[in-house]
This record gives sequence, C-alpha cells and structure tokens, in this order.
Amino acid sequence: MTRNPVCHCICGHRKQKSITLTWQKRAVENRKLFDSNRLKRSLKKNGGSGSRVRRGLCGTGFPLYYVLRNLGWLNHEQWWTALSPRAKRAHALRIVRERIAIFNEIKNWRKNRKAAQIPILNNGNMNAPRYCNKCGLCCEVASGMPDFPDPEALPGRWREVFANGLGRGHRFCPFLWEDNGSGGSFCSIYPLRSNPCRLFGAEECDFFWKSPEPDDLSSSRKILLIGRWLARLVNPRAHRPGP
Repeated sequence: MTRNPVCHCICGHRKQKSITLTWQKRAVENRKLFDSNRLKRSLKKNGGSGSRVRRGLCGTGFPLYYVLRNLGWLNHEQWWTALSPRAKRAHALRIVRERIAIFNEIKNWRKNRKAAQIPILNNGNMNAPRYCNKCGLCCEVASGMPDFPDPEALPGRWREVFANGLGRGHRFCPFLWEDNGSGGSFCSIYPLRSNPCRLFGAEECDFFWKSPEPDDLSSSRKILLIGRWLARLVNPRAHRPGP
C-alpha cells in the first residue's frame, strides 16, 4: 500500500500535526537522517585507497546521501529506465565522477581562500532559520538563477554551473555538502549563496516538505541498498563471490 507522502517525512516516519514543532525538535535533537559514515567505512575497508572514485566518495563533507537519493530519483525517470544495465552503470559512474570533481574544486577553493574561517552552516553554527532541519530538500534542484550578491567572490565558472547544473542526471545543487555523515546538509558557500536561496522561507520549505516523493526515497533501508549497488560499481573486485 502506498503511503500518504503528506503524513510521512523523507525517512518514512509519521509527521506530527505541527510541522513547525517537528522542525524545531529535529534541528536540535534528531538529525540522523542516514548514517553514510557506515557506508564510507565499508568502502574504505573493502576498497583501500587505490581508487580516486572511492577516495572521493569517502571524503569528509562529500554528499554521499544525496548522491544515493539522486540515483534513486533516476530509477523513476523514463530515459533512465530505458537504458541497459551496462549503460546505467556507465551513467552512474559519470554522475559520481562529475560530483566528485566539483566537490574537490570547491574544497580546494575553500582551502586556498581560507574559506573554512567563514561561518558556514554546519553542526556548530545555528544560523539556519528555526524551521530548518537541514534535510536538503530545498537544494534538490539541478540548477538555479545565478544571481549572487557578490558574484566576483566566486569563480566565474561556478555561476554557469549553478545556472545550468552539472549535466544530465544530476538532481541536486552543486554546492550542497553533507553534514558530517549524518544525512543532514549544509551549503558549502553559505555566506555567498545566491539571492534566490536567501529568499527561500518557511512557506517554501513547507511546500517541499509536503511534496510527494517515491517511497524508495523515504526508506533508509532502500537508500542503503542503492549504496551497496554503488559500492559494487566502484569496486567490483571486492564484491565478487569467492571461488
């Protein structure tokens, strides 16, 4: 039986009638949406450090949870379901490599510009609006209007990336990072984020929170299954059956 998406959060748990109270409670007490650290440890254990893709997936802040959701969304798109299994694997690896590339580019920029000293939105910084539980739903958009308050503070190419997205198959913002493996999110350029992002408020958040989504994206177990498929994809030798 299909669940009523209005009555369930993205984790599959029933929501309280007061969404505002739920947001406020989870923003402080319960932000363990998905433990991607567990999957990252498995990738490191089974794959070592020989693969650039595996190292990228295991990077601190890499949005692994959102990559898995991204791949889950593709399972509901016609162009993807028409692909052969081999083509799906090739497209998935391309998506992962492109995501790792922009992640490393942003990480190096933050390091070179000493951007880590900027008060970004993370565990220790509660500059987020009170209704925000850092679920990342508002950032599950492939592109946006490249209207930045200080456009010269960012590399010019990034404005184009924000406007056009990373390419076919990508389903969330290039600047979305994961908050310490918790499944929660933060913006890697938060102080410099676009003006449309700054205008995003409680009503828009309420709309995204109530919007329907496939059941398999509301299940931590099914997200983990996608993660295991990805692990086999990036390290097939470690997952081959023994003799």
